[in-house]
Amino acid sequence: MHSKNSIVSIKSYLDLSQLLSEYRGSHEDNRSFALKNKKLEKAPIKLLLKWLDKNYFRIDGELNSKRYLDYLLSLSSLLGLIFFILGFLVGLGLLSYDGKLPVNVIYYLFIAMFIPLFSMSLSAISIFSSDRVANLISLLFPLHWIEKALSYLPFKKKLKGLKFNLHFKISKLLFIERLQLFSLIFSIGLLISLLIMVIATDIAFGWSTTLQVSAESFHELIRYIGIFWAKIIPSAIPSLDLVEISHYFRLGEKLDISMVHNADKLGAWWKFLAMTTLVYAIGFRLIFWLLTKKYLNRELEESILSLKGVDKILREFNTPYVSTQAPQKEKHLEIVEAKKEVVIKKREAKYQTILGWNFSKDEIILANDAKDIDGADNIWAIGGSNSFNKDLEIVKNSSGVVLLYVKSWEPPTMDFIDILEMLIENSKVSRVEILPLGTIGRYYKNEQEHIDIWRRKIESVDSQKVWIINHDR
Repeated sequence: MHSKNSIVSIKSYLDLSQLLSEYRGSHEDNRSFALKNKKLEKAPIKLLLKWLDKNYFRIDGELNSKRYLDYLLSLSSLLGLIFFILGFLVGLGLLSYDGKLPVNVIYYLFIAMFIPLFSMSLSAISIFSSDRVANLISLLFPLHWIEKALSYLPFKKKLKGLKFNLHFKISKLLFIERLQLFSLIFSIGLLISLLIMVIATDIAFGWSTTLQVSAESFHELIRYIGIFWAKIIPSAIPSLDLVEISHYFRLGEKLDISMVHNADKLGAWWKFLAMTTLVYAIGFRLIFWLLTKKYLNRELEESILSLKGVDKILREFNTPYVSTQAPQKEKHLEIVEAKKEVVIKKREAKYQTILGWNFSKDEIILANDAKDIDGADNIWAIGGSNSFNKDLEIVKNSSGVVLLYVKSWEPPTMDFIDILEMLIENSKVSRVEILPLGTIGRYYKNEQEHIDIWRRKIESVDSQKVWIINHDR
């Protein structure tokens, strides 16, 4: 069993590509399908996905998407675990405290804010850059090298013998989208390690830099960094006093006496560091990841429309199977007792009920399209495999002007005449117009001898309610 493709995804892209390489349908089938899904006529992507769902059974063998996504899931699960552990271990390393010197918050800010912002900037440049530039940028990300190393693991064999090519832009966006996801997981590991270390140990935070930066300047920088949560959680912005007392120098590896006296206050930095991680490393990354997914889906839509064979199918969706214009307007012949034909020059604009004797509903819809007849609210197939009770129910529900399709080469049977008489007796039916159709292979064109047979039979019914349409005249 396969899952339905309601949205564009790598799966739907690969499945449609595989199906098109094996089957593209006939004009008749494609047009009939489009007519049954008229609500989607202005949404070609959704119509293609529905067409894909309908024709899945035509794909021979295993789906390419299943093997590829199984491989991607195995790889992503392993990478997700690796990046989480890396984030957690990096956090432990940054927050390790030996009691001699405080944990430098600048190191932590570098990992929790500056690197994520730089990484997202590079990713944005890569999205809109040429293939060559994107390849060069990808070399800067650890994910590229980790994936390369993991490609030698056994689950890579799942792709063996798999024949499909992802467009470079899709491959690039897929890499960038996964990069954001794994970076997000890394940051979650980093935040968890911070919270655990704060709870489990007594950490003293401070800041130190070789640059000549005053406490006032550093505090101003801290305020700019915390602008997103300053009003919501003001306690997560270190005060100027805290910044001043937490400034230390490594010379001699001894702490200033004021820091020792205020050791209990130095742990207050953790709120600021936690919010920095939550906003910049997790919040911004989450937003950027969602935007990347959206951009990937948009590129998938464009790539789906450019797949070989899609233009043919879309054209057949929108093009009637047979010409809807005849050399002359159709003529209606009223069968009267004296066998005199009364010509009605104007056809009904719309029928309240459309029936097809020994036609399927799909064939009726296709005939409506071919003869340029507006679809009625009530379209039913009668005769054929229907039970008599089923046909009787359809006749009772018929109303207004009824269009009745018949196969011109099949002479009218007594079963047909019984149904016709019931339609005549139905007080809700004002008129029955019988339209004999030739074979679809001949564009519904009739033989005159077939029309004459139907005319003679209908004359015997002796009803002013019944008409025959000779559409070949």
